[in-house]
Amino acid sequence: MKKYDLIVLGAGSAGMNLISPLAGRGWKAALVESSHLGGTCINIGCIPSKTLISSARVMQEVRDAHKFGVIAEPPRADWTAMVERKDQLVEKIRSRTYKNVNRDEQITLYEGQAVFSGPDTIEVNGETISADKIVIATGARSAIPPVPGLSDLNYLTSTTVMEMDDLPKSMFILGGGIIALEFSQLLVRLGVEVTVFQRGDRLAQNLDPEISEEIKRILEEEGVKVKLDTVVSSAGVEGNSVYLLEETKSGPVRYTAERLLVATGRTPNTDQLNLDKAGVETDRRGYVVVDDGFKTSAEGIWAVGDVTGGMMFTHRAWHDSLLLSRYLLDGAEISSENRLIPFAIFTEPEIAGVGMGEAAALEAGYEPKVHHYPFRFQGRARAIGKLDGFIKMVVDQSSGKILGTQMIGPEAGELIHESITAIRLGATVDDLKDMMHVHPTLAEAMNNTAWSG
Repeated sequence: MKKYDLIVLGAGSAGMNLISPLAGRGWKAALVESSHLGGTCINIGCIPSKTLISSARVMQEVRDAHKFGVIAEPPRADWTAMVERKDQLVEKIRSRTYKNVNRDEQITLYEGQAVFSGPDTIEVNGETISADKIVIATGARSAIPPVPGLSDLNYLTSTTVMEMDDLPKSMFILGGGIIALEFSQLLVRLGVEVTVFQRGDRLAQNLDPEISEEIKRILEEEGVKVKLDTVVSSAGVEGNSVYLLEETKSGPVRYTAERLLVATGRTPNTDQLNLDKAGVETDRRGYVVVDDGFKTSAEGIWAVGDVTGGMMFTHRAWHDSLLLSRYLLDGAEISSENRLIPFAIFTEPEIAGVGMGEAAALEAGYEPKVHHYPFRFQGRARAIGKLDGFIKMVVDQSSGKILGTQMIGPEAGELIHESITAIRLGATVDDLKDMMHVHPTLAEAMNNTAWSG
């Protein structure tokens, strides 16, 4: 049995960003991965999806070229070429990751399914390895709801939808979260008839309600059909199509489309780890329970990233690993409590946010004031023809400190970083008013939002 200083289960953003600095300080480490190095983000998540979204954006820009005095032929989607471009980019990044791991003499890579055989031992491919310190970073995968008949369908997930051989004429999307928002717009721009079925009363229910309503309006203007408060009672196959049954007060209503994308959330990759043999506690949904220092219920075992639940973003997983590496290397005091975790949704316009909304600020005891500024008044936004959206900034009236920002608008995923910095450093709205912004830029909208209160 081989003994290591550290075993990391999972080679995604959390696992890779943890093992590298420890190996760099001389730790002898084992890295276990059941699929590909790089995890969800590189292989089946952030990078490939944004690559395809970029292709759809270019197609939309060509479609809208006449608005800028440019005459162009109506564009056609070459799905095969788009997928090939995506695959080439993923392979380039993935191969670099393998190269970095293979040349690091402190890291031993095990490719296979990890299974706990004890509190400090792991079995993989019939071999047993051990360490006094083990980190679980196995991530999460698409959750499939218990809709009768769904398991009999050749449904798509956020992974397999990017691997289709051809674009269908029509597609249902079950769910109304981030994946549904991004893929519904991507597909409708490529000529697919898209219908989103959302169980709740609005899309992306964690967003500010005004932003939820705005993105719904924008998607519907582009051709996406959005059905809210919809209870899908069953699914099935009808010839070469799939069907969904919706339960209504007047009886079931039947809908048909060529394909179905299930986008109803995530579930943790813990079911094959035999965590009971290590004494690692999970919650009712299977996520590993950790404290604010990422410690599990078992001595010498930590967990980071999506496998612990919460906000499942690559940057959050990276930050988990940053904090835990500081503890493991130097014994630093760390805490994940009350961290600023920003987010972005890569629709067009983009959606982004950080910190508290108005309701959360009230609950926390602040006297919030909301500053609201629409992009249609912004000079750069008018010049580039991107007028949809607005910024909502929550400010504490007594101190003037910026508590949070949510926005929907052009390049929101970039603009949000000004708010991240402001909140992190305790800046006030007056500080933002006094900051000189380059003209004409989209970033001026942040300055104008500060003045709008």
